[in-house]
Amino acid sequence: MNSSELRITVFTPLYNRRHTIHRVFESLMRQTYRGFEWLIIDDGSTDNARELIEEFKRIADFNIRYYYKQNGGKHTAWNMALGLIETEYFVCLDSDDAMTDNALERMLFHWDAIADKSRYWSVVGLCVDSQTGEVIGDRYPEGINDSESPRKIASKVTGERFSCLRTEVMEKYPFPVPEGTSFIPESIVWNNVDKTYRQYYVNEPYRVYYQNEPDSLTVAWYSDHIKEGYVSNYFWKVSAVNDADGDLKTLFQAVYYGLMAEKKPSEILKAIKGKKKTTAAFLLAPAYMAKVLRGRKYLKATPHN
Repeated sequence: MNSSELRITVFTPLYNRRHTIHRVFESLMRQTYRGFEWLIIDDGSTDNARELIEEFKRIADFNIRYYYKQNGGKHTAWNMALGLIETEYFVCLDSDDAMTDNALERMLFHWDAIADKSRYWSVVGLCVDSQTGEVIGDRYPEGINDSESPRKIASKVTGERFSCLRTEVMEKYPFPVPEGTSFIPESIVWNNVDKTYRQYYVNEPYRVYYQNEPDSLTVAWYSDHIKEGYVSNYFWKVSAVNDADGDLKTLFQAVYYGLMAEKKPSEILKAIKGKKKTTAAFLLAPAYMAKVLRGRKYLKATPHN
């Protein structure tokens, strides 16, 4: 298929997942819609994944583009992908998951049904468990897209979600690249985009989620990068406070993770916007005590020679 005829890109950030990326490939081979290409950003893998990708290229009946870069984290792979995606829409499918067979077809069906696409940045569907096939979490209430505040309603719906994104919008919102962490939660960007654009919610499964596995991407990253996790959570909570009107609990978490990430109190307060800066100042003392208590608990649990 000619590149001008492609409508959607499947973007996969890859890092040492040679043993699971076959899930992505096999689900792409089963897609009922064929007007897509697969964009892989290899974030410095050391497991010779490139060799497997070359084998995929020989088998596939769709275009595969593979790029290798120095390791910097999924958010840096995402930013690189934004400069390479040429289609109107894209999805980000992790290297350890898969899609339902008609996912791309149904995503485009719903995009085409939206009268004024300029108001929207994503079509959001559900995820199903790889073992049971059951939807993970709750379904969206009927009529959510016709409500005045669909985002507010959706925030109360639990479970895993999967989105098809409009490239033109997402190019305006690259991930921040702060020092001290190689992982930035997607919600930091999502909260910002949501202030200007809407999401369209559908009760259809798009992603097959392999949860509760010891080598899942999120579990593996946090277990190997505890200190970086504090930095990541700090940016996440600050974003929630500033961009999504986070509550007092979220504000406390932002201050606490900032201290755990060894941020100076002045840095933390500078990051908090508006009137909440004063409240954050009062939370410094209890957050510091929580940090001390956590440290004592860790020392007590650590065996000594």
